[in-house]
Amino acid sequence: MTTDLIIPITVETKDLFLPAGVDNILTAVDKKIAEFDCKETATSKDRDKIRSFSAKIVKTKTFLEKQGKELVAGEKAKLKMVDVERKRLRDSLSEKAAQVRQPLTEYETAEKERIEKERQAEIAKIEEEERLKKEELEAREKAIAEKEAELKKQEEEKRQKEESERQKKEQAERDERLKKEAAEDAKREAEEKIKAEKERSERLEKEAVEAKEQARKDKIAAEERARIEQAEAVQKAIAEKEAELKKQEEEK
Repeated sequence: MTTDLIIPITVETKDLFLPAGVDNILTAVDKKIAEFDCKETATSKDRDKIRSFSAKIVKTKTFLEKQGKELVAGEKAKLKMVDVERKRLRDSLSEKAAQVRQPLTEYETAEKERIEKERQAEIAKIEEEERLKKEELEAREKAIAEKEAELKKQEEEKRQKEESERQKKEQAERDERLKKEAAEDAKREAEEKIKAEKERSERLEKEAVEAKEQARKDKIAAEERARIEQAEAVQKAIAEKEAELKKQEEEK
């Protein structure tokens, strides 16, 4: 197959895929391409020549890729074996180191457990102290709240008592005022009644006096009229008598 390649591969596979090996291959291929003088495609022969030259480059790529994969596969198998033995060595040495360190490990484990136990005890102690402080604070706050409630209750009772006393005082003052006003009204009514009665008595007395005076005047007037009437009657009788006498004298 190597005769179908663009260049002969003479380097061992392990050296082929190093920077220098790859550079040498690419340089040789570039040289072959530069020497290739067919760039025309007018004839079938020219086209076949270009196709054949290009196919050799592709075959060279395929060959080198296969060699590279085989090399990588081989190296991977070697590396896998290295990993297996490395793990066996690591596990064995870790086990031996653990066996040698077992007393110290047990001591450290015990120390960790002791320290953790002490830490947990300290945490429990702190938590207990915090719980007691919290309970003390709650008890103090409860006592303060109860005291405040008691004071508030006392203040409310005092306020209610003062309010009750104030209302009683106001009621007593109102009752006293009403009583005084009632007494004053009764006194005023009595005084007005006495005054009215006095005025009525005085009016009646005055009317009686006036009536008596009027009666006296009426009596005097009546007597005066009677006297006048009597005098007039006497005068009339005298006049009639004189007229009759005069008539008698004339008749004589």
